[in-house]
Amino acid sequence: MEKYRILVIEDNTDTRRFLEAMLGKEFDVISAENAVIGIDYARNKAPDLILMDIMLPILSGYDACSLLKKDEKTKHIPTIFLSAKNTVTDITQGLATGADDYVAKPFDYKELIARIWARLRTDRDKALQPIQIGDLRIEPANREVTFSGKKAQLTLTEFDILRCLAIHAGAVVSREDILKEVWKDDSGKTNDRTIDVHIRALRRKMPPLTKHIISIYGVGYRYEK
Repeated sequence: MEKYRILVIEDNTDTRRFLEAMLGKEFDVISAENAVIGIDYARNKAPDLILMDIMLPILSGYDACSLLKKDEKTKHIPTIFLSAKNTVTDITQGLATGADDYVAKPFDYKELIARIWARLRTDRDKALQPIQIGDLRIEPANREVTFSGKKAQLTLTEFDILRCLAIHAGAVVSREDILKEVWKDDSGKTNDRTIDVHIRALRRKMPPLTKHIISIYGVGYRYEK
């Protein structure tokens, strides 16, 4: 089973290495020593959760979290602050920026792991919720798609592409973003024109989608509600 990916943003070398070693026993861990690098990783390496310090060089954790939560590509990623700033004011400010949880340093490792799993399970449960856009209904739990009650037989890749477009309905989704969301770590090995082939298959299998899946020349696609 594929491991969840955790992004650690921490400038203290000892703390960062400790978290890499300990979290690495259960998760796929990537780390950054400042928030600028961390934001880039969040946008391009598709972490399932971000664990972030507040007192960081260049850009504070507060500012970084605010930016991440305003970005369509990263706003859905659950974020936990891990900080020595532990007053009620600090915690309130952290949560106000959009963070999902706040763990004070020094921390108990078992408690941290429990908090991480709680956020991942919540995020997983949300990901399994049905998506309803007009006559289109997507059931992630059993990977079923219906339009006006009529079921379509889609491949796994076709399903994932349609779900990706539906989640971002109304917004343009670039081919690059579709590759990263659907093919993940193998996105660099896949020709983005492969997406066009799958889109044609989707339109053929579900003709009503032809007027909903709009091609944006030179960029990607948009699901029009």
